[in-house]
Amino acid sequence: MSGTVADVQQMLALRLGESAAPSDSTTKAQRLNWINAGYMNMSRRRNWWWQEATDSSNINNGSTNGYIEPTNCKKIIELQINNIYYTEIPYIDNRIYKNTIGVVNLPYLGQAYKFYRYGGSYFPIPVPGSDSIAHYIKFYIRVTNRTSDSDTFLFPDEYLEALAAFAEARYWMSITQQTKASVPFQEYEEIITEMSREQGRRTTGSPGFATHEPEDTIRSR
Repeated sequence: MSGTVADVQQMLALRLGESAAPSDSTTKAQRLNWINAGYMNMSRRRNWWWQEATDSSNINNGSTNGYIEPTNCKKIIELQINNIYYTEIPYIDNRIYKNTIGVVNLPYLGQAYKFYRYGGSYFPIPVPGSDSIAHYIKFYIRVTNRTSDSDTFLFPDEYLEALAAFAEARYWMSITQQTKASVPFQEYEEIITEMSREQGRRTTGSPGFATHEPEDTIRSR
């Protein structure tokens, strides 16, 4: 995961029969736009293992106004507060669990621990007490454009050629050579397919990102 924008620019130049990546700012910016388009296209296909991240910056302070999500959070995989795992519910369902002390699941009375997302924040139900316990979040990040030659891409370097292939296809389309664009687009899709196979080998996530279901609950007889 150390491949840079400069690396892909060089790959693209070689694919186009050039000896080196362009130095003029206009051509570089145009090609960077194609590279980023491929990167965004790739990241939108699914929640990839290389988009997994963790955060523990929020502290349990009994907030009734929600807790701010990490700024790059795309989807929460897991929320753990005080060794309790909270299960995400749709926003519309939050009224089912608010203002309740528990749900009956005979022969036990078990507290339901849920959370919902709204407006860039997440809202645990019930609201935790003020005990300064960190919130441990596992989540998928939202990928952003790369802007400079030294910027790196999040996915493994073995798939880096995909971005050069996508950018090459965009190059041919920009000069109305759609027929020539079909081959690099096909190469791009083949690399994405192999990446999907790797995702499948990792099941629902890489080691350490296994989800807990159903949610852990505190039970009392």
